[in-house]
Amino acid sequence: MEIRIERADGVLSIVIDRPHKKNALTSAMYREMTDGFYEAEKDPTVRAVLLRGDGGTFSAGNDLEDFLNDPPTGLDAPVIRFLKRIAACPKPIVAAMQGVAVGIGTTMLLHCDIVYASPDAKFSLPFAQLGLCPEAASSLLLPRIAEYQRAAEKLLTGEAFDTTKP
Repeated sequence: MEIRIERADGVLSIVIDRPHKKNALTSAMYREMTDGFYEAEKDPTVRAVLLRGDGGTFSAGNDLEDFLNDPPTGLDAPVIRFLKRIAACPKPIVAAMQGVAVGIGTTMLLHCDIVYASPDAKFSLPFAQLGLCPEAASSLLLPRIAEYQRAAEKLLTGEAFDTTKP
């Protein structure tokens, strides 16, 4: 399993565990994370969700090979279902982030209630370079967190940023 669901002390942890691919996400992994959020929602003993990556990286974003072989084609695609679930989660979501978060790796953090980032954390939103629109309300959420001009710079240039300069 490349996604581990763990429970302890009222916290359901969703752990991205594919370090050999820098925790790049596949359709199967989106399904498993979505299931984890559903479990958290249904279980009254779960008071919060912890989202983290293992192996020194949060997530390198979409696994491009998987994405090309199994592109999302409708609203029931695993990535769309995951994004809807993380955005609608009624329980607090805390992310523990280290290493890099690229593309959707950064986008999902924008949907968390609290993000704890290690000093080495690097974020990247390379949508413009890839000819893509920013996903999952990132162009709405990032300006709310980092002010409009900084958010526009990061979204339009795709320049990596860290915790000292949002």
